[in-house]
Amino acid sequence: MDCIKYTILAIMLSLASVSAYAKTITVNIQFFAFNPTPLTIDLGDTVKWVNKDPVFHTTTEDTSNLWSANLAPSLSFARTFKTAGKFTYHCAFHPGMTGSIIVRTSEETRINIGKNIVTGANAVLPITLKKTTDQVYQGSYIVNTQGSCADCHSCPTYKAGRNPFNGERKQFNSTTYLAGGVAFGPFVSRNLTPNINGKPAGMTLAQFKGTLRTGHSPNNPPGTLLQVMPWPIYGQMSDYDLEAIYAYLQSIPPAKMPTTFCANAGQ
Repeated sequence: MDCIKYTILAIMLSLASVSAYAKTITVNIQFFAFNPTPLTIDLGDTVKWVNKDPVFHTTTEDTSNLWSANLAPSLSFARTFKTAGKFTYHCAFHPGMTGSIIVRTSEETRINIGKNIVTGANAVLPITLKKTTDQVYQGSYIVNTQGSCADCHSCPTYKAGRNPFNGERKQFNSTTYLAGGVAFGPFVSRNLTPNINGKPAGMTLAQFKGTLRTGHSPNNPPGTLLQVMPWPIYGQMSDYDLEAIYAYLQSIPPAKMPTTFCANAGQ
């Protein structure tokens, strides 16, 4: 039960840490223009306008006349966007100065974060995916943030010298990513990477869903329930989410389980 409690705690922590992907994007007000514009951001991102002109400007939303007060030279104004949609704005002093911001929907934000985890300029999981679809990136988001799967299925979880718990810049261990090998008493976490037939953990999609829904793994003796994996939690996901996870697991590189097991999740 302690292992299950640890995993649930890891899930809660990962949910809280998603905000770490929220960004602050700077828009310069210079030469009587907003730059960049248009700008596309994720839910929860903050836009900071900096006045680099020698005169006063504002960032005034077209529909509400809200946002910033008068911005003197060198001053700035920031706003965090928590609603999806398109926002257009202008300078109240110079109406010809206009700009727009497109805020992604919650689903688009998850897809974008899942993509950046693997393919971004500062990817924390530098692997090459076999498929690069929105469904795969949605699966990446669930597996690498909400699911915290690498904690229990990667040995070790983080690349040497890149363990955030040691104050280092985070990067997952891509060599044995999700290849299993973490010991929980008499149990060892399974290899979730695709086998020679492209099946994650050797399971078909139906078997994968059944395992997550019921705790009955096709690789275990009949009637045996998984005792460490928190399937009662994961099994509450929608078919849409489980299919996204499966598509992602199909797309990651296959890897061999380490011969020396890790003693702790998140090691």
